[in-house]
Amino acid sequence: MATRSLPGTPGEAAAIRALTAPFEDDPVYLTELPDDLRARRWEAERRRRWRRRLAALAVLAVIGAVAAIAIVTLTGDEGGHATRAQAGQGNGAKGGQAGAASFPADWRPYTGPVPILEYHAIQPPVSGTPFPQLFVPQADFVEQMKWLDAHGYEGVTLDQVEDAWYKNGELPPKPVVLTFDDGYLSQYVAAFPALEHFHWPGVLNLVAKNSDLPDADVQKMLDANPPWELASHTITHADLTTLGSPDLDREVVGSRRMLQGRFDVPVNNFSYPEGRYDDTVIAAVKAAGYRGAMSEVPGAATAAHPYVLNRIEIELDDGLSGFISKLKAAESGASTADTPSPGG
Repeated sequence: MATRSLPGTPGEAAAIRALTAPFEDDPVYLTELPDDLRARRWEAERRRRWRRRLAALAVLAVIGAVAAIAIVTLTGDEGGHATRAQAGQGNGAKGGQAGAASFPADWRPYTGPVPILEYHAIQPPVSGTPFPQLFVPQADFVEQMKWLDAHGYEGVTLDQVEDAWYKNGELPPKPVVLTFDDGYLSQYVAAFPALEHFHWPGVLNLVAKNSDLPDADVQKMLDANPPWELASHTITHADLTTLGSPDLDREVVGSRRMLQGRFDVPVNNFSYPEGRYDDTVIAAVKAAGYRGAMSEVPGAATAAHPYVLNRIEIELDDGLSGFISKLKAAESGASTADTPSPGG
């Protein structure tokens, strides 16, 4: 059983330090962003620090309450017995509320299709790159996110979608999942602050080795409010359809273990490198315990195909108009196959 800190202990000291710590900007974030996003990032950081101070005040209040109960317990009088009984009833009520799932007021049960957007690098193409279409400039990305927000969409994680599909969870009226493959540094520098502005999470489909994204930056994304979801994109970004059983297990099972061990968060979903899969690969993903797997079959994702989740890939040439066209086509079902075929 965990021991609560009493006044004068390190727990109280830590809470007081949180209250008195000055506001500080993060120069790495702020110098790498355009002026408008830098200003938004600073404002978001300022709000987060106020929330931390309010949390510290709550800790001090709990510490004071625990100390009062401890004093009454030591006196052993009749009034103390009554106080302890009342306190026990209050804790029981609070515990009952904590045990129930809590959703925003406008969220509802939902089991229908959900669009999953697929991004790679959020920056202009690097000179000489063999795949320039994988790059979406930051300005285009921000305009696309503004359009989603203006048209009532709300970013959610794939875990939240699966909870709604399979476990009586709830979703906002127009959910959208924003996924980022591989682990590019620009996903942290450009996409992360933009999504923070809208208070949306992303899903980071991370290769477990040799990504461009430092672990410290990944951790900040996972610690955000709301937190990003971490999903596996294998260890080496291998074409899984070409691998024998031992190597396939290593890429599928091993990547999950590596990511969970490094970041101490659940890794419930998988993304097929280059969208390539077959029946053997799907079986390996299921056996590894993943809830679902993302493909590159165009269209909206449905609960009927958890291991071939359709996605809408956003590319360099799309801009805003192409982005809108792809999203509307997916939602109309124009690009969604009834039964996706294995790739490769």
